[in-house]
Amino acid sequence: MRESTRTTLLEKEGLDEGCVKRALAAAEEAPPERRVRAGLEALVAVAESDPAAARSALRVLRGDHRRRAEIEAWLGDDPDRATFALGAALQLAEAELAEPAPDFERMVPELLHWLEGDW
Repeated sequence: MRESTRTTLLEKEGLDEGCVKRALAAAEEAPPERRVRAGLEALVAVAESDPAAARSALRVLRGDHRRRAEIEAWLGDDPDRATFALGAALQLAEAELAEPAPDFERMVPELLHWLEGDW
């Protein structure tokens, strides 16, 4: 794993705020109906640059209840549905990251299906 990329995604056992800010900025700049997609695409770009660091960041996110609650609130919708949707998206991302050559672009439609509440 390249240490410089790892520190981009992880910082002191937490998610790097720069990575989070890039995803939030992309989401905020997008029209309301494309905010989830824009944020997801920003995260996909980071994950594709270094899958090993993305796996580590995902493990940190799974244990960061505060951050997950913030994401669930941002997703909106019914709180139980948002929790379930985020959990499903995290599970899909984790499964893809377990592949020898993860392909997140292929997964974006399925991730959006959950994150945008189209279920």
